[in-house]
Amino acid sequence: MISVIVPVYNVEEYLEECLESIKRQTYTDIEVILVNDGSTDRSKEICERYCEKDSRFKLVNQENKGLSGARNRGMLESKGEFISFVDSDDVLKEDMLDQLMKQMTSEDIDIVECWYTNEKQELELSIPKNVKTIFQGDSKEALVSLCKDNIVRLNAVAKLFRRQVIVNFPFLEGLFYEDVYGGIGILKHIRKMVKINYIGYYYRVRQGSIMNREFNIKNLDLFTICDKLEQLYQGDTFALAYIHRRLFHLVLMHIVDYHIFEGNPYKEKYVEYLNRYSKSSSRSLVMRAYHLFPQNIFFISRVAGAIQWRVEKYFIRGLWKGMK
Repeated sequence: MISVIVPVYNVEEYLEECLESIKRQTYTDIEVILVNDGSTDRSKEICERYCEKDSRFKLVNQENKGLSGARNRGMLESKGEFISFVDSDDVLKEDMLDQLMKQMTSEDIDIVECWYTNEKQELELSIPKNVKTIFQGDSKEALVSLCKDNIVRLNAVAKLFRRQVIVNFPFLEGLFYEDVYGGIGILKHIRKMVKINYIGYYYRVRQGSIMNREFNIKNLDLFTICDKLEQLYQGDTFALAYIHRRLFHLVLMHIVDYHIFEGNPYKEKYVEYLNRYSKSSSRSLVMRAYHLFPQNIFFISRVAGAIQWRVEKYFIRGLWKGMK
């Protein structure tokens, strides 16, 4: 059985669409744990209605503890051999769980992942006759993929976890960017991971999401996450080289997105971490450019980011079309 864990907080506008997409999954051996994280809108009522109509749905109410707290509570309440997380404003393709479950072909596979998209219409793309594997590897290989080529992703969604792996590595509570720590940290504890060339999850980006807010003091949680990851992998020089590479780009993304070099009082802290990670033995072109032209890093990162986005979209769509 798959336990589908859905943290719910003030999402009445999108919640029914999300729950319908779970209810209609072609893989039916599921339980759906809805964790109402102190909602003040109609979200609780909507959850109750689904629980009344479908015995697979279960509602858990708690005071607001944030996304990580809700996910952790959901795991405590769950019973499935496998666990999948769904954000309550997102949408699943009808066979996503089925496609992920098909790849759990041996006892040593701990995570199966598919693509997610920010463009809802991509869920309507026809399914290739044979969904193919584009990555399969052990813990170190998965870490390299995540930090270097970005085939493996940080996100907790669009994945199927073997229960004993994820419950023994709970989400950090009370911090922003918990998926950065969880997405990288969990790879230390797995045996194998698989990624399939299939778009099964629509990730909705809303106004008011973390990605769309102006800078505030909680954005500095990123540095706590960075430090915790270094502690987790302490002594593993191979892993840290790639982790530093990924963290460099995350810090740089902050600098660009939040205009840190335009009078932000924490500018020096950002520069400190950039300098620390730029010494990694696994350097990207952007990291090399930073060494040569540190004063132009804002412009360089903008250009590099735009190129990367286009390459990824072309790569994913090209693979998808090529597999039909």
